[in-house]
Amino acid sequence: MSSADNVDIQLVDVTKGYGNHLVVGGINLVVPRGEFVSILGPSGCGKTTTLNMIAGFHEPNSGEIRIRGKNQVGVPPEKRNIGLVFQNYALFPHMTVAENVAFGLKMKRKSAVEIEEGVRRALKSVHLEGYETRYPKELSGGQQQRTALARAIAPQPSVLLLDEPLSNLDLKLREAMRIELKEIQQQLGMTFVYVTHDQEEAMAMSDRVVVMSGGVIAQEGRPVDIYQNPVSAFVADFIGKSNLLSVTKTENRDGKLRLALKGGPTLIADAPQTAPADSIALCCIRPENVQLAEPDESRENLLAGRVDKMVNLGAHVDVWVDVSSDCTVKAQIPVRRLEGVTVGSEVKLRIEPKAVQPLVG
Repeated sequence: MSSADNVDIQLVDVTKGYGNHLVVGGINLVVPRGEFVSILGPSGCGKTTTLNMIAGFHEPNSGEIRIRGKNQVGVPPEKRNIGLVFQNYALFPHMTVAENVAFGLKMKRKSAVEIEEGVRRALKSVHLEGYETRYPKELSGGQQQRTALARAIAPQPSVLLLDEPLSNLDLKLREAMRIELKEIQQQLGMTFVYVTHDQEEAMAMSDRVVVMSGGVIAQEGRPVDIYQNPVSAFVADFIGKSNLLSVTKTENRDGKLRLALKGGPTLIADAPQTAPADSIALCCIRPENVQLAEPDESRENLLAGRVDKMVNLGAHVDVWVDVSSDCTVKAQIPVRRLEGVTVGSEVKLRIEPKAVQPLVG
């Protein structure tokens, strides 16, 4: 199978605007077959519009949307062989679970035997065997969500598009459904394109995350790569928690990049440098990579300061340390390491050079 044959979705220079307002600005995206891809970003970034163009509900102003190699521009949604799961589930209240799941198969004019087998297979995939005769009002939120998922996968689409399907669930159920969705996707081997504003959701489930901002793709890649090596302040701030510290001067010396922070302290960066040294205006440091050093410790990247604030979160404590009048660093410290440390304590922080990520402002 050629690489082209292994692609389920391809967006080529896709744009979408309304009047003078550009919503999606010339994005290019390739989704291989069987991949779980999340399109992630804040409200208004263009992620839902992108999904709706893939689905066929909106037509792009320019560019191509290909599904399994065929341009879909002008092709109506029902002809694209895609499944859809929405935020509100859109179940028919007067139909049983089995009737809801059978709906798409009936629209495709499948035989009674094919419909029965399709419903059975879909309900088994989402662990709803035995719920065939129940109505939506008799189901929990999680069961309704799984019914909507079963209805979408019953016709065996080539691609499943999901638009924030977990946002109406409470936190514990949402976390449980993340695991279930990923397991179902792996079991089916189906391509999932998942839209969300919840970065934890995207990080937990996806093979690849596409971060959008202002109608363009800010960064895409494996969740771990985006988290560890953000390419911009926006991505660093949007994905996880981070210290974004102002850099006033950079210097390459002895093969190491030295970053002077606003207020005086200097850090050595050993992370991949994606921009010229003179264009670096910020550095990103994840709070969990900031450690409490011993008082007499002497090594690279030690910052001395005073504890300004502490928030106990159970297993760890978020600690804000003023290292200068213009620079505060947040650390995530295990409770056991903080004996005797209180607000106002003088402490030393240690940051490994590889944990310092230079960024263009």
